[in-house]
Amino acid sequence: MKAAAINIARTNKKVLIIGGVVTIAGVWIGVVVFNNKRKKRDRLAIAFFSELQRDIAPDSVGLVESNAFDMRYWENIGKKIKKPMYMLTVASAKSFAKDIRDSWGVFDDDEDKIKGVFRALKDQVQVSQVAYQYYQASTEKINLIDDLKSRLSKEEVGEILDITKKLPQYRTAEPPKK
Repeated sequence: MKAAAINIARTNKKVLIIGGVVTIAGVWIGVVVFNNKRKKRDRLAIAFFSELQRDIAPDSVGLVESNAFDMRYWENIGKKIKKPMYMLTVASAKSFAKDIRDSWGVFDDDEDKIKGVFRALKDQVQVSQVAYQYYQASTEKINLIDDLKSRLSKEEVGEILDITKKLPQYRTAEPPKK
């Protein structure tokens, strides 16, 4: 049976092409299903950990629930408002994320550099983009929220929260006036 199928594929190129297309389509469908399940799992995990954080440390809830530190906020808000927005380029977001990562020291962190990064950002969408790139570049897949909370004091985290809370949620890109 197997030998017959191989002989048919060798003699009939259409069968080989159709088999390849079916295989690629199957893999693509599998990837789409896996990604959807992963996104759903991530949303549920965020909701769970927000509630857990609310019970464990009520004073730090703002950092978890801030749209600015949600890695997917920049994608979701674009779908909701359906208007062009000002966003960072991927290279800029990576650069800001790298600046934050480079600020972590063995004995002392450069808190001023970290705060400077957040002061340079213009809206919460940009903070979200940086949080996304920070996670993507992390070898241990730790997100920006967890790293800030684990490495900085409550006061320093509070200062960063104050900076990001003052930022607008997003900025729409208005077309040039004629």
